[in-house]
Amino acid sequence: MQITVTESAARQLLDAGLDEEKFLRLGVKPGGCAGMSYDAVVDDTLTENDEIVFEDHPLRVVAHVRFLPLLEGLVIDFSDDLVRPGFILKNPNVKQSCGCGSSFKTEGAACGSGGCGS
Repeated sequence: MQITVTESAARQLLDAGLDEEKFLRLGVKPGGCAGMSYDAVVDDTLTENDEIVFEDHPLRVVAHVRFLPLLEGLVIDFSDDLVRPGFILKNPNVKQSCGCGSSFKTEGAACGSGGCGS
């Protein structure tokens, strides 16, 4: 399982304080008009159910194994566009998204018996 972090997104994440000890934890939670939304936090503790889905020293992105099918092929980019600046998540698994782009739906994907909550 692998995701991509563009050079501009990597710069922004490192500027935000990610380093050898702190990483970006990426997840999915129920919510939004399309059904699911991304959850991203800075963390410093790996668990036995985590997988490093991107690593380019010192930058790491980690996800719990239950989210891997929903994140496969994800591209994290950053735009400094004046109209809509910020991180952009491009996910090839998304089949539908809401008008504002903050939530999404995949075809037949489920987070497992524990649900999508982190």
